[in-house]
Amino acid sequence: MPSTQAEMLRPAQPRTAKQSPSEREIRTNAGRTVDSVARSARTSREGVLRIVHGAECIGSVAHRLQRDATRVVRGVVKPPYVATDSLDALECHKLSEGVDYQVLYDRSALSHRSQLDRTSRMLQLGEQARVVHLAPVKVLLVDDEIGLLPLTSTSQTIDSAVLLRGSTMLSAMSSVFDDLWRLAAPLCANGGDEVTDAPSEEERWILSLLAAGATDEAIGRHMGFSSRTAHRRVRELIWRLGVQTRFQAGVRAVKLGWL
Repeated sequence: MPSTQAEMLRPAQPRTAKQSPSEREIRTNAGRTVDSVARSARTSREGVLRIVHGAECIGSVAHRLQRDATRVVRGVVKPPYVATDSLDALECHKLSEGVDYQVLYDRSALSHRSQLDRTSRMLQLGEQARVVHLAPVKVLLVDDEIGLLPLTSTSQTIDSAVLLRGSTMLSAMSSVFDDLWRLAAPLCANGGDEVTDAPSEEERWILSLLAAGATDEAIGRHMGFSSRTAHRRVRELIWRLGVQTRFQAGVRAVKLGWL
């Protein structure tokens, strides 16, 4: 791939012993490099494709892209995650500035209480969020002008990512996000802990099957119900939890500690 289309972020060449840079200088230079990548990708008039290496650098680029957003930030959240400064304060600030956030969560991303709590806070501040059973790829799209998505990764971290602007690939990723968004289940900013009655053991089993994606027929077969009875019991639990969809019921049950 020509270097004009894909540039790697490389550390500066080591100096001589007399000119060895301090740790502060190294960090400052790295920050300038990341700023340069994000800024040049946003301002170039030509199509841009750049490769970013290292989880910390990828996280920093993601942070800076969101910091410079003026209209909308759209993203798919799923493991693995990259090291970066906390994005909570940044998102709160951007929401207060009127920037829209549309966040699509992979179901696995909401399996931990800490992530559920964070998502609930962001929803109350205006984040639009939806859940899908299995998101095919992580992606960050800013102002419909620039995108960041993993290139190589392991189960624990992202090793490299591609920064896109003004390309067919960027348009394709935007279309993928739109399609997933239409199919996903909306998350709502519920009051939090108004549901206090603990479920029965039977209800807990139904919720577990529901959270695993089981159909009414499968739930009925496992519990010894008819499909009609299973459907009724599921609808009762959805109503009791104060949500609208099966996805939301599973997420809400986890947050309440029912599962």
